[in-house]
Amino acid sequence: MTHKTIDVFGVKSTLIKSYVERETVDERFREALSSGNEVIVYGSSKQGKTSLILKHLRPEDYIKVECSPQTTTIDIYKSVLRQLGVTFLESESVEASYEHGGKVGGGFKVKVPFFGSGDVKAELSDRAKDGTSRTQTHIEYNLALAQDVSELLQTHSFSKFVVLENFHYLPHEVQEALAYDLRIFQDHHFVFIVLGIWREANRLVQFNGDLLDRVTEVPVEPWDKADFFSVLEKGEALLNVDFSEVREELVAESFDSVGVVQELCKLCCLDAGVKETSASKVAITKANLDKAKKDKANEYGVRHVRNFESFVDVRVRKSAQSGKPSLAYPYYFVRLLLTQDFEDIQKGLTRGRLLDEIRKIHHRPEDVRSSDLGQFLHNLTQHQIAKRIQPPFVDYDRGGKVLKIIDSSLYFFLRHCDREEILEDIPNPIEEI
Repeated sequence: MTHKTIDVFGVKSTLIKSYVERETVDERFREALSSGNEVIVYGSSKQGKTSLILKHLRPEDYIKVECSPQTTTIDIYKSVLRQLGVTFLESESVEASYEHGGKVGGGFKVKVPFFGSGDVKAELSDRAKDGTSRTQTHIEYNLALAQDVSELLQTHSFSKFVVLENFHYLPHEVQEALAYDLRIFQDHHFVFIVLGIWREANRLVQFNGDLLDRVTEVPVEPWDKADFFSVLEKGEALLNVDFSEVREELVAESFDSVGVVQELCKLCCLDAGVKETSASKVAITKANLDKAKKDKANEYGVRHVRNFESFVDVRVRKSAQSGKPSLAYPYYFVRLLLTQDFEDIQKGLTRGRLLDEIRKIHHRPEDVRSSDLGQFLHNLTQHQIAKRIQPPFVDYDRGGKVLKIIDSSLYFFLRHCDREEILEDIPNPIEEI
């Protein structure tokens, strides 16, 4: 059987043919699906979250909602109803607040048709006939309330999973509201599968402690070296190629990212002239790998440099009260990423370490306070979303107080780029005042 290289290796929206199951991940995901708990799948970008869905669920098993920075809880529930084929009439908006104190703007009422029957008698052409007519009424549901949404789903015997893709894009207050709603959905036996880019455990439990023991988390990281070798071996058999000469280097240079492994394998094969299953064995050489690494570093570089430039841009260049230059935390943050030891970046930078290092290079070191830095770190994801950085490349673990890179391709880029040259090209907002 012939297989195309782009179907065997690479990163794409469909399931790649070199996908390998990992007992610690795939088995845990299968168990989670049957546990009755809400399911949280998390990890860095391009590490296999969506592939779990594609591998273990059929399209007819779930309804998927793509989240965005503009998505609200009501938008999610309306999308579920539309995909379920529920006919509803939009009614007046109502303001809704939650018992936990959060408020997500206006609520939304819908009226769902309910058909009842009644016996009537009619005469036609002087001949009596018995017939049945249907009368239509409407039942009102408030989509701002998870209880109402659950009742509506129950009336339609809903039994599918609801997949929330890109949960990390949602505003903080929407994530918090959903954490409370999930508790209600779990009581009604509706299972949501949340896919998010972060690396800390218990992200949603931090919003709502009642979710403890009611959600099952499935982290897709770490990938073991043996897992990467399994990916290569499966692809070798499908394409009739041999990675033995470059196997160790290819995996080492990918920095624990299966997305990078997949892309390097694809480019290596294409550079070796393998566009589909080869009639004879083709050896992948170091020259093929070097070319693939160079091409991939250039491709990643365009995006990451643009992200850095967007990230450091600050609107307020001077303090309105003191007239002093802005503290410009985003700029110093990126500067640290481009100057700190690579191994330290891989381990994660603690909040204390960030504070000390920023003070060493800051133009106003005496004004760099822990509270200000903390506020910046807590809003890190929203800052990236506001700058249209997709996917976000860093995340702050509030529990462990550690900054972590969550774009798996960034490690590869930082290792293969000239960090000093990039730093020189990053605009310093203070020098522009």
